[in-house]
Amino acid sequence: MPMNTMRLFQRVGLLAVATVMSACAIAPAKVRRDSSKKTGLMPKEPLPALLERALASPETAASKQALGHFVERWKNQTKERSGRLQGPDCVYEIEFTGNGPGYYPLDYFDEIWPAKDFQVKKLRHHMRDGIGAPLVALRENQKREPLEAWFPPEVISRPLTALAEAGPRKDGLQKVRIHLLCPLLNPTVVCHGRRQTLAADFSVPWAAALSRTGKLNQSRVLDMLRRMPSREPRLYLMEPYDPNREPLIMIHGLLSTPLAWAEMSNELWADEAIRSRYQIWHYHYNTSAPSLYSARLLRTQLRELRALLDPEGDDRAFRKTTLLTHSMGGLIGKALVVRPGDVFWEAAFKVPPDTLKLSPEDRARLEDAFEWQPEKSVHRIIYVAVPHRGSAFADNFVGRIGTWLTAPPTTFQTFYARISADNPGVFTPAYEELGSGRLDSVSSLSPRQPTLRILADLPYAQPVKIHSIIGDRGRPGPLEKSSDGIVPYHSSHLEGAQSEVIVPAGHGAFRHPDAQAEIKRILKLP
Repeated sequence: MPMNTMRLFQRVGLLAVATVMSACAIAPAKVRRDSSKKTGLMPKEPLPALLERALASPETAASKQALGHFVERWKNQTKERSGRLQGPDCVYEIEFTGNGPGYYPLDYFDEIWPAKDFQVKKLRHHMRDGIGAPLVALRENQKREPLEAWFPPEVISRPLTALAEAGPRKDGLQKVRIHLLCPLLNPTVVCHGRRQTLAADFSVPWAAALSRTGKLNQSRVLDMLRRMPSREPRLYLMEPYDPNREPLIMIHGLLSTPLAWAEMSNELWADEAIRSRYQIWHYHYNTSAPSLYSARLLRTQLRELRALLDPEGDDRAFRKTTLLTHSMGGLIGKALVVRPGDVFWEAAFKVPPDTLKLSPEDRARLEDAFEWQPEKSVHRIIYVAVPHRGSAFADNFVGRIGTWLTAPPTTFQTFYARISADNPGVFTPAYEELGSGRLDSVSSLSPRQPTLRILADLPYAQPVKIHSIIGDRGRPGPLEKSSDGIVPYHSSHLEGAQSEVIVPAGHGAFRHPDAQAEIKRILKLP
């Protein structure tokens, strides 16, 4: 085939696969600083004047805006946690201070801006009224602390709220303490002797982070073609770790990234009941690999994260976990909570484990890949458009193009190629492609693939509440014969689900308002 024709065929095939099987990624949101806003502040207004305005009537919008600009200017000009400022009538002794969960030192962040100055694009803008000045704070993720390896590499973004506390003037001196609090961890604070709601802007910091994810958005398709993806699979904490709030782990689908959950995350942070109960985590994986491979990596990372954050095993956060899954992400989710025994091994290998020639490291990895122990903390799974019994698209023309183009990660391919080379003829006919490295994510979704049938029939290893959200594209006809355009109803339907909701949407059903309302309803259940 001529080279130009080959390239054209590849592009057409990739476009077909991306168009038909994705519906999962969105363009990153944006924030824009609105210089046209009338803030009531002169651009060159001296710091003492800003501070006096901030302290004059702390609960007014003008004072909050002044405090936000004061924090921004102080950080840019002094970069110090404390210092003196000469005012017209007295000397201000400034100290950025605070302790306890959700308090941040001034120098933790590289950039701090007043959230009020920004407009959010492509997301609904969610704010909360209260005391203090809402801020957006960003820190370049250079992994300066161990936990930062579990934050997104693009940037560490946080909503902050500045709260100023002024002492009495004495001998020409006034002490002013400024606290920087994260409203995700501090819904209320005690101020002036009474507990009050802390003001917050939840969307500007999130949109600021999303505006830096252009490469991640591109990788959703490009990583399907590369044996060395742009980044390794990783579980990411999207907010400060809270030992008392339940993790809500969002797992995206095929040809997608965690950006698929951008709008959903923004909406959940806006809901007080959900925000106070859950902390949002995203799992990013290479969607060119079969789901069981990605599930093994997630199990391993959950163990690593637990060892880092909760070595004593007494955090409530690691005793109870909810999964929100879409498409292939639902297969990863289910694989976390079943105990397979030897059923996958017997389906893939002709010989028992102890007869294989393996290094100790490879033996441990292989046993974890086929005979794993379930993640006991998971107590609820929300499945959205999940192909529990496969999709015919994996076997048709579009799926064959996808299989031809898809490049499983090198680590996956070389591992099974090494096993095959050292132990020729050990794979069953159904799994011979493991040895050749050609069992990819697309072909693994075929209804004829044994893994899907085995996983669908495996019981949960512990009590798990399951919920299904299924799209039917709003088309008339029998529900049993409906489809979201990719996954037929009979593949997504689960007997024994606590709830099943049909929404008039396609495969990206989680974006539909009815689906989002159902997700919120489920998350508020006991």
